[in-house]
Amino acid sequence: MLGHQVQVVGDLRRINGGQMLFQLMDNKTDCAGTYVSGQFVWDRIPDGLTKTWSYSDHLFGMNVDYANLLVGGKSINDACPEHLVEKWETANRLFKSHFKALFTSKIDLNDVCFYDVVPKRHLQHYFEVKNEITQWIFDNVEKPANYNLLKRVQAAVKELKTHPVNLNSFGVYVSSADCMKAKHLYDQFGESTPYVDYNIFGTVTGRMTTRKNSFPILNLKGELKNHVRPNNDVFIELDFNAAEVRTMLALQGHQQPEEDIHEWNIKNIFKKDISREKAKTKLFAWLYNEESQAIESSFYDREILREKYYRDGKVQTPFGRSIDAPVRKALNYLLQSSSSDNTLDRFCKISNVLRATRSHVAFVVHDSVVIDLHKDDRRMIPELVEMFGDTKLGQFKVNCSIGKNLGAMREFKW
Repeated sequence: MLGHQVQVVGDLRRINGGQMLFQLMDNKTDCAGTYVSGQFVWDRIPDGLTKTWSYSDHLFGMNVDYANLLVGGKSINDACPEHLVEKWETANRLFKSHFKALFTSKIDLNDVCFYDVVPKRHLQHYFEVKNEITQWIFDNVEKPANYNLLKRVQAAVKELKTHPVNLNSFGVYVSSADCMKAKHLYDQFGESTPYVDYNIFGTVTGRMTTRKNSFPILNLKGELKNHVRPNNDVFIELDFNAAEVRTMLALQGHQQPEEDIHEWNIKNIFKKDISREKAKTKLFAWLYNEESQAIESSFYDREILREKYYRDGKVQTPFGRSIDAPVRKALNYLLQSSSSDNTLDRFCKISNVLRATRSHVAFVVHDSVVIDLHKDDRRMIPELVEMFGDTKLGQFKVNCSIGKNLGAMREFKW
């Protein structure tokens, strides 16, 4: 039977010029298979597959294209073309009826493989319609210019999601007595295992958000961070020094100062004795306020960036994003998007390197990456710092912090 499946795959690959459409059946680790050429392959993922709906960690390292990235991360229901809606609704309804039947029968899907209890013809119908939708998208929707980055980020966030958040539930419970935010956190995650589930299409600039029911790492405040602990030994946070300011300098073609950017500005831009905090406040007040004249230096030039990266009502970033924006938001979108993508590019690099270790990326928080570091990998810290700072926009200064919980991070130099 397997030989017949492989023969069918080979025949269709020749017909389609080497382009092989497939769908992965990925219910759980020991309940996975591949639907290709009208056949099911259960013991492995065949070679030569090239196109499917969306990424699964089973596909890591394979040269596969994903239709969901062409439609901005929409669900297949929302992306389905009109002429296939009725077929898809019928197939989807039948598929869901099998789930409902198993639930009604009180069959635990941890004990059985869902695909073993659904009639083969129903599975074929479902995945064949899914193939039709996927193929239509590839035929009719152009790849975005930043497709390769999206593909890497999608894989990295899927891998990150496999690692549970080590939340001190008892500590959160104690705090909930006089803290409403702690109470909400405990109500949601106190008796379950939390995970971080990022949405890479959550904002127009590309800065990630978290999905519903995800652990709220991007909005976790104050003392609640003390209750988030590493699964390994320590957290290591890598954070760009003044990320958006350095992004602006890079886009203008300036060399990056090696020291703290705000200290550098005090000496070279303001040229007077003011505090770092005041220098930082003045710079950002000028940067995003078109009427501000607080900075009088050609070294920072908003107009040059608009002329170079803003055309016909769209911001065109160096990472391939095209963002609709009014002129008053153009600079903000350009810097936030470019800075975010610069961070995401480094996140992907570090995530891939750590796959071969006992450590992993735990969180991405705006312009920083938090690593859950195992003690066996401690000698990698200098390498990780260098890797994070070696960006597509040039060499950025990196701040490195360490802590036994997320609320006790302290800067250190290796």
